[in-house]
Amino acid sequence: VLCRSIFVEPSTGYAYFTNAEGDIFYFDPHSGKIMKRTDVHMRLDYFGVYNVSNPGNMGYNWRKISWDQEKNVAFGVHGNSGYLFRFDPQQGVIELVDRLTSTPSKRYGMFDQFSYGYLGFTHVKRNNTIYYLTGGPIFKDGQRVEGESSIPRGGAKGPENLHLVTYDLDKCQYLDHGPIFYNDGSRPSFVNSIAVGEDGYIYTLGRIDHKGKIIADLLRFKDPLEKRNHRGE
Repeated sequence: VLCRSIFVEPSTGYAYFTNAEGDIFYFDPHSGKIMKRTDVHMRLDYFGVYNVSNPGNMGYNWRKISWDQEKNVAFGVHGNSGYLFRFDPQQGVIELVDRLTSTPSKRYGMFDQFSYGYLGFTHVKRNNTIYYLTGGPIFKDGQRVEGESSIPRGGAKGPENLHLVTYDLDKCQYLDHGPIFYNDGSRPSFVNSIAVGEDGYIYTLGRIDHKGKIIADLLRFKDPLEKRNHRGE
């Protein structure tokens, strides 16, 4: 089982990726060979313990990762545990930065309900901030709604809220901007993408109930870090 995201180290041209066992590989375009790093791996205690022979998890794979040209490191997120990490391929070091799960998930010590983790992760260079769309627990009558004990087909243990989390890499500042809802109060689901526009909006794809049918559609909401949007509001 391979990861869903790769990055390219510009100085070498190496394309890096992982497998579920937590090994880090790179493709060398000069030799055409795939090599495994023997000095660094993803099997960190904080990521959790996984039986990669069981379905329904991504194991030790990173979920989404991107290269930071200025710092010459990659920033990525581990699925399920939601930890943001820094990978320096030159030094062969992985360092944990912070946990990007929602504040309620942190408070209750939860892993993600969607056990694969989320692909709605991007590094916006203009404010040097990570934007991450992640899950958060739902509460009913003051009690947290717990998911299934085992991982069903599709990887989601139960319904959850959609939260926007940002992490300012310059200030080392984590912010959970709270859950996101449609105008009718319903929740977006199966959200695994993100684009931060220069117009003051964040774009993604989510499932909605459209005339009795569940469809995926484009949605947007205001970027809470932008003081003014393109209309000057």
